[in-house]
Amino acid sequence: MKEVLDRVPNSVVDRNGTPRFGTFQGELPAIALNKLGGEHRPAWWQWGIRRKRWHYTVVVTDEVLVCQAVVDGRYFGQGFIYVVDLFEEKEVASRVFTALPHVQAQVNDRPALGHRSQFRAPGVRFALTRGEGSGCYRWDCRLHPVWQGHRDGLRIDAEIDTDSGGPALTVISPVHDGGIVNITQKWAGLPVEGKLRVGSRSYRLDDGIAGLDYTQGILARRTSWRWALAMGRLSDGRSVALNLVSGFNDGHVASNENALWVGDRLISLDRADFDFDREYPDRPWVVRTRDGVVDLYFDGYYVYRESRQWKIIDSHFVQPAGRFEGTLTIDGKRQGVTLFGVTEDQDVYW
Repeated sequence: MKEVLDRVPNSVVDRNGTPRFGTFQGELPAIALNKLGGEHRPAWWQWGIRRKRWHYTVVVTDEVLVCQAVVDGRYFGQGFIYVVDLFEEKEVASRVFTALPHVQAQVNDRPALGHRSQFRAPGVRFALTRGEGSGCYRWDCRLHPVWQGHRDGLRIDAEIDTDSGGPALTVISPVHDGGIVNITQKWAGLPVEGKLRVGSRSYRLDDGIAGLDYTQGILARRTSWRWALAMGRLSDGRSVALNLVSGFNDGHVASNENALWVGDRLISLDRADFDFDREYPDRPWVVRTRDGVVDLYFDGYYVYRESRQWKIIDSHFVQPAGRFEGTLTIDGKRQGVTLFGVTEDQDVYW
């Protein structure tokens, strides 16, 4: 485990087409899996079936938590969004849509500068974009009232600033059991400005904190993981965020996406453990890292669920959203924290 991570390489693969497996700080300019070579070169059917891309965005403020995802699954596409009022401790909006990949659900090959992920359907627009020379992601979301059930529908207009937080975390990891490689860029603790409207409710996103997950890979037929993303502030006002995973992106000694952002710092963490009741994910979770830095108790306010049995896709997916309480040890000092975010249990054949 490194206190200071190596700088991200310019490309995922070297000149021989071998993936540069490892954990890095910084943003990849682009992901060109077509340059994979030798034993890592995908077969034609892996391009058509096993390649997956998605982008996930979450913002928390003192009042609200909002999550949006766009999935380009090669032969299926999806977008979902939900909003949780943190004062009332309940969901106030939730929608999921399935549609055509590449056409309605699109995630491009640029995690950072030039990024574009969007989902479009009649009365629906989810979009996160970043210009070639911009330090901000632009978040534009629209749901027509017919989908939301409120007269004013749902609308997000926000900007996520990458210049004021710590660096991005990039992981290039091997995938076993029929997959080849997965690349993920996680970025959390980023400042947000903007507004969210859900029906008659209005929320200011100014002074909020954002977390971003860009992932692309040639994955195994079965993919499963446990995940947590939590964000908030320390008693001195600094932003703090953590990303933890178990069962994914940990198939190589150098691949580890467990990390903590404190202000403008990125700190690598040890492997993570999740203790929860899979049959009842709305019950409390315990999330810890083996180095003792993270010791948190999670209480979900709302559980986003997906369960699909479509012959070619068999999916169990739950994502509780709520509050983390416990301790973080930063620079040798143990301190109590209250954070907000999500946990996740996924097990999918796709």
